Amino acid sequence: TARIGAAFGPVMALWFITIGVLGLWGIGQDPHVLYALNPYYGLHLLANGGFRGFLVLGGIFLCVTGAEALYADMGHFGKRPIRAAWSWIVFPSLVLNYAGQCAIALRGEPIANNIFYRLCPEPLLIPLVCLATLATIIASQSIITGAYSMTRQAIQLGWLPRLNIKQTSEQGYGQIYVGVVNWCLMFVTIALTVLDRKS
Repeated sequence: TARIGAAFGPVMALWFITIGVLGLWGIGQDPHVLYALNPYYGLHLLANGGFRGFLVLGGIFLCVTGAEALYADMGHFGKRPIRAAWSWIVFPSLVLNYAGQCAIALRGEPIANNIFYRLCPEPLLIPLVCLATLATIIASQSIITGAYSMTRQAIQLGWLPRLNIKQTSEQGYGQIYVGVVNWCLMFVTIALTVLDRKS
């Protein structure tokens, strides 16, 4: 696992730096989007938006944190490296990128298609798609591991029936495999792909 983490680390660092730079370019198109960083607007939405405001802020929390992946990664790497990577690379890059996408929307451009790729200059689009594919493959491993970890926690709390859990490492408590969860994730992913017929 340490070798895999060492190989994936530079790819993910490049990914987050890239999306941060693209976000800066988008922010340059309409700097007014930076008003969104003012917590007053989030509190105003939560206080006046009712249940809809609560859902919007909950969705934002999930988009920005990737909470289930962070939960799994803590089992592998511990608190200190996760905090450092989150605070200095991941969170700033995500905020910049989402702000850049919002700047495109504020200009009145249609947002029906994938707005993320509109931040990228045309000649760099294919390399960005390749980098995004690699980052997706790597990030999917965190999602899978997070699903395993949350399943084990649910079993320990009595919320799920007992399932066969294999410990895959003697050193790392968080390194487990749950076959039922793995198969369920596969079927759901295939079903979504077949039903949506688009990424």
